[in-house]
Amino acid sequence: MKSVLSKSMNCILAVMILLFFGIPTVYAAEQPAAKAKKIVMASPFAPLVMPMAHILEEGLLKDVSEEVELVTWNTPDQLRAIMTRGEVDFVSLPSNVAAIFYNKGVDLSLARVSIWGVFYLISNDPSITSLAQLKGKRILVPFRGDQPDLLFQAICRAQGLDPFKDFTIEYVSSPLDIIMSLLAGKVDNALMIEPAAAMAIMKAKGKGLHFTRVIDLQKEYAALVGNDSGVPNAGVAVLPRIKNNKAVVDAFLAAYDQSVQWTNEHPKEAAELAARHIKGVNAKAFEAALQYTDFRSVSGTDSRKDLEVMFNKFIKMNPKSVGGKLPDSGLYQ
Repeated sequence: MKSVLSKSMNCILAVMILLFFGIPTVYAAEQPAAKAKKIVMASPFAPLVMPMAHILEEGLLKDVSEEVELVTWNTPDQLRAIMTRGEVDFVSLPSNVAAIFYNKGVDLSLARVSIWGVFYLISNDPSITSLAQLKGKRILVPFRGDQPDLLFQAICRAQGLDPFKDFTIEYVSSPLDIIMSLLAGKVDNALMIEPAAAMAIMKAKGKGLHFTRVIDLQKEYAALVGNDSGVPNAGVAVLPRIKNNKAVVDAFLAAYDQSVQWTNEHPKEAAELAARHIKGVNAKAFEAALQYTDFRSVSGTDSRKDLEVMFNKFIKMNPKSVGGKLPDSGLYQ
């Protein structure tokens, strides 16, 4: 009897050892993941820098990475380098540019769309309230064949206007070129993007010139598509080198959502933060720009319908603007 009891106790003990000491092996994935050595974020000259700067300065990724860096890009060539060298983990960029790189084979995912409105037509004639009033006028437009230009063209055509016959369109390489021309007294009307619109208006005032935002392209676009969800302009892509590190990606996206909310709730502090990371734009311009920026963090998956509406309109005018075709579901996270 004693022998039987002893054997039974040994069996129970063996099962307990197997359960308690086997669990870490069976559920190894639940153990705290090793910290990444370094996470690199990249942002353009835009309000998009604010959440990333907040993540950096508040140390919101300290639990998943030993070091966090924020770099900025200003030109398409710089962005292409970021996308192809594999040195960056998360990048803020226009939504259609994310589609271009995805369609070219870059294994990225558009995880957040956070800018839903930054496009305005500014003029030194405050009486203008519609595009029709600008017929026959010269309008400076940045980024030919890209998002601002295509958005403007689509809105014009929906209103029965021919952008190339009813206006004198003059393309420039960037909004900064428009600011320089404006300060030289060579501009009356221009399509602008925040914070460049805020900068232009403020700098013009210093020169005794008075420009205002006369047309809100978000409202014009809402009439075109039949809803007021906004223009899904830009957001954040998760790049290949970090895409499969779920712990880091989840931590970043939670921090990003938190930081977008903080930006909206603390515009003055967010503007000061952005000015420290983007040279050439003062805090007052960033703060003014936030008043005219629709800033909200929406997942790529939840943004897909709005993105596809916009992408389809762009494809009709310039298929290259989204990489030649509508991206499949793999783009959206």
